Amino acid sequence: MYVCDFIRFIEEFAPKELAIEGDNVGLQVGDNLEKELNRIGIALDPSLHVIKKAKDFEVDVLFTHHPLLKDPIRNFTGVIYKKLKILMEDDIILYSAHTNLDVCKNGLNDALSSLYGLKDVEYLYDNGLGRVGLFEGSFEDFLKITKTFLHKNPVVVKSRDVDENFKLAVLSGYGLSQSAVKYVSEKADVYLSGDLTHHSKILAEELGLVVIDATHYSTEVYGLKKIKDMLIDKLGVEVISLDF
Repeated sequence: MYVCDFIRFIEEFAPKELAIEGDNVGLQVGDNLEKELNRIGIALDPSLHVIKKAKDFEVDVLFTHHPLLKDPIRNFTGVIYKKLKILMEDDIILYSAHTNLDVCKNGLNDALSSLYGLKDVEYLYDNGLGRVGLFEGSFEDFLKITKTFLHKNPVVVKSRDVDENFKLAVLSGYGLSQSAVKYVSEKADVYLSGDLTHHSKILAEELGLVVIDATHYSTEVYGLKKIKDMLIDKLGVEVISLDF
């Protein structure tokens, strides 16, 4: 197998056109796509720590969820320079699948939907981000699943009592902005995502939306673990975790 075969596989699984407008997805660093592929490193973030581990483990491709560059950058100094230096000197291909991996079938949001066994599942947003459906069970059942598989100590903003069998919305990563809380309050009883802010917490309480912050990291890494298993099964190459 070659790097180009891996890229072709990923872009069939999570097509780049599914990414939200302006998102930086796809090939980030490297041009030797005919390079033989023996080992893939998978990580949530292309942090300096992760890139150093990719070098140490001699990975051919570093596959991350978050892209290397999200905002326009005017110079390559400091940490960015150090990252690029390692990647280029060691001929490590960096490829990122961000919101396209959130949106796609069997991607990160579908993983959360499946974890909770949601019924009558729909997209939370028209662009395909998030999922919303019926959770069959009690709020305590829901919390037990969350603490077992996502995060042992999630932040729970229980604005009101929740009846058994409730409407649950899930969104991997950053989903607990004020605008998101307001939007989801009209679509669900309970909302699980990450990155809760002080003002979002207050708004959720005022709107009567029960919110669970299981962290940006945990709500995405759960699905990435599934992606790792899928890559091993489908590609037959070694895949190692570098930050989970």
